[in-house]
Amino acid sequence: MGILYLTITKNRMCLRNLRTGQEVMGHGTFSNQRILIGAFFIAEKVLRDLVMQVEPLRWWDKFIRLRRYDVVIDVLELNEGGLSEVEERAIMEVVAGGTAMRYHRLVISCVSQPRSDDAVRALLTQGRA
Repeated sequence: MGILYLTITKNRMCLRNLRTGQEVMGHGTFSNQRILIGAFFIAEKVLRDLVMQVEPLRWWDKFIRLRRYDVVIDVLELNEGGLSEVEERAIMEVVAGGTAMRYHRLVISCVSQPRSDDAVRALLTQGRA
């Protein structure tokens, strides 16, 4: 099972596939002054495009959903005091739509700097224990 690491800042997402090391960035006007995901469908489209770049669908994936991922999301901005339940749910829904429900586990956290690949794996291991 692969691991996708997503960082979200104002109007920008960065997605890294830990299996291949490929990292892509996408931009869109999905944030506003108060909330990171202010335009839900724009954020979902940005993420969908990023996922297609790092893990393109094969023709048979439309019929058989075998490839699933662990997704770790770090919110790097507008996270003072943590995320509200509404913000977390918006991020969950963006990931569900952006990955076409191809995720196994989803971890959302707030940090100030992106994590290394080893730190992402360690975060997932902590959650399994």
